[in-house]
Amino acid sequence: MNTSIPYQQNPYNPRGSSNVIQCYRCGDTCKGEVVRVHNTHFHIRCFTCQVCGCGLAQTGFFFKNQEYICTQDYQQLYGTRCDSCRDFITGEVISALGRTYHPKCFVCSLCRKPFPIGDKVTFSGKECVCQTCSQSMASSKPIKIRGPSHCAGCKEEIKHGQSLLALDKQWHVSCFKCQTCSVILTGEYISKDGVPYCESDYHAQFGIKCETCDRYISGRVLEAGGKHYHPTCARCVRCHQMFTEGEEMYLT
Repeated sequence: MNTSIPYQQNPYNPRGSSNVIQCYRCGDTCKGEVVRVHNTHFHIRCFTCQVCGCGLAQTGFFFKNQEYICTQDYQQLYGTRCDSCRDFITGEVISALGRTYHPKCFVCSLCRKPFPIGDKVTFSGKECVCQTCSQSMASSKPIKIRGPSHCAGCKEEIKHGQSLLALDKQWHVSCFKCQTCSVILTGEYISKDGVPYCESDYHAQFGIKCETCDRYISGRVLEAGGKHYHPTCARCVRCHQMFTEGEEMYLT
């Protein structure tokens, strides 16, 4: 997010002077109070949100696709929502198994306890559960079929043997495959729009990459100005120190 500071522009410019400043929005000469953003200048009345038209001179804003957008509209258009509380996330983000959370919202869906750092997280098809709770879950184990049922993969009736209950559907054990590489998913998987993927293919198609190291991010994420970083990769460009938890980041 960026901020701007209005300042007074000298209204006197000798004829033929090369330092005449023009407003980036309307193209007229800037006189009196002017807003300077990066290397561009605006009349205060012209420095407005491209979406809703509100003034940006005294508020924070974002610059994306050559447009200046207020914080509220930026969140609505490009913001990241917490998968648990559905509010927009600003600052630190946790990305796990294809979903994003506020750090305070990233808890086991069963016991409601925070996940220990470095502990394995299991996705049950709907929710994330800790290792202790996942061991007691039976939804990911083959179940006996009682009555007619159709496989969500091949669409044929499951007549004999066992089926797998996942994503609120029943599957032949051999039909529960990654949508991309067709490997049979016997353990963890990630779903998108009701379709299962193995972890590597999910990241390749939908994953979040770190802006610094260009690797996919699983776990804690720092988000700033629409970019994402591993916490260890988010460093100040001047002093090269990592940002501490809760510390503000400024874009220049």
